[in-house]
Amino acid sequence: MSGRIYQSLKWSLIIGEYHPGSVLSIRSVAQKMDTSAMPVREALTRLASEKLLVSSAKRSYRVAELVPKVVADQFFVRACLEGIATKLAVPIMTKKQIAELASLANMMVKDIQQGNNENYIVRNYNFHFLIYQSSQNDELFWSIERLWALTGPYLAQVVRSQLMPDDWQLLHIEIVKAIENSNATKAARLIEKDISWGVSTFEKLKISI
Repeated sequence: MSGRIYQSLKWSLIIGEYHPGSVLSIRSVAQKMDTSAMPVREALTRLASEKLLVSSAKRSYRVAELVPKVVADQFFVRACLEGIATKLAVPIMTKKQIAELASLANMMVKDIQQGNNENYIVRNYNFHFLIYQSSQNDELFWSIERLWALTGPYLAQVVRSQLMPDDWQLLHIEIVKAIENSNATKAARLIEKDISWGVSTFEKLKISI
């Protein structure tokens, strides 16, 4: 039970359901998930041990407040690791997986055009992790997913508060083309470019604060 709660809360962090500074008390999470306090406590403690949540007073936990330099650094590490995972994945991805990537990329273009940020956030995760899971490196996959949970609340806040850049409409399609052509180096470079958007965005935010 605590494992299921842990995964559910981690997913909520990845897609930005919880905002920076959001408080998660044991009682409120237990009520939301219709369960007892013990498995919730275990799940929240585990998330805090991975630094995905911050321990607060009165048996509660919270999402860390935005510190632009910290988040920019997290995106930098993400770009590095996700580039490595892509290089490992491209040579062994199947035609079926690549077709699924292409379908996701096309749906993401429509999400951007229609301003459907919520669908875009979920499809963006599915697109990237279809690649990373194909790397067949569990440690690398877990490290990347943890970083997505760390950056999720901040990324979602930015995506929901501004128009997404025009080049986002084409970048994922370009990634698919590189993978179709078995060009692991180009695919990794495009993935790094995609993630590095977070570095520049939060570096600029640091300057403006």
